[in-house]
Amino acid sequence: MHTWWVVLGLGGAGASLGILLVQVLFWQRLRRVGADPVGIFTQGVALGWVGVPLTVLHVILFLLLTRLDQPGWWIGGVVTVLSMPVRRLLNLRAIAVIVRGIGYEHGPVVDRDGVRVDGQPYWRLVLSWYRHEYTGRAVGDVVAIKILGLLVHLLFWPLAALGAQASHVLMCQDPADALGHSTDGHERPGDAFRALGTPYVKFAARDPR
Repeated sequence: MHTWWVVLGLGGAGASLGILLVQVLFWQRLRRVGADPVGIFTQGVALGWVGVPLTVLHVILFLLLTRLDQPGWWIGGVVTVLSMPVRRLLNLRAIAVIVRGIGYEHGPVVDRDGVRVDGQPYWRLVLSWYRHEYTGRAVGDVVAIKILGLLVHLLFWPLAALGAQASHVLMCQDPADALGHSTDGHERPGDAFRALGTPYVKFAARDPR
């Protein structure tokens, strides 16, 4: 039985490192081509604030399996559940940096209250995000989904952790994904941010305005 835990632990750690490697290679390719300055900037920020920290956390959790066997499984599940708000904080840290360096064709990024995100201190952005997440329309549905997510992260944490590592690097690069809420009252979360139009690196020559 111990062999199974070793295989699972080493395989999970390798998969986590592999996800990061693919993301880094994609970023390096963007830099070599040089045709997407927005992607170069946002991918770099996402890797620094989200990709690398999550990889470190997940590798540690998977390696625990090789030493602790079944107790390591439950420790991994509990830590993965507890890391959910940590992932959100990293996600918001990345988008806070991104909206300060990226502009949009149809105006600045504003939250549901109409406050510019690039002018908010980080802690205020965090408080604003959580307030908007749990107030507004269909809050009960949001809470039910969160509870289901907690159970999935506890019972199937290797898949949940690897999936979150891959998806959060992508999500934190787009205001619609990073700042949108089901409680906003739109057809899809983040619809208000999708109307911002073409992004551009601020002060770059390709500013469409």
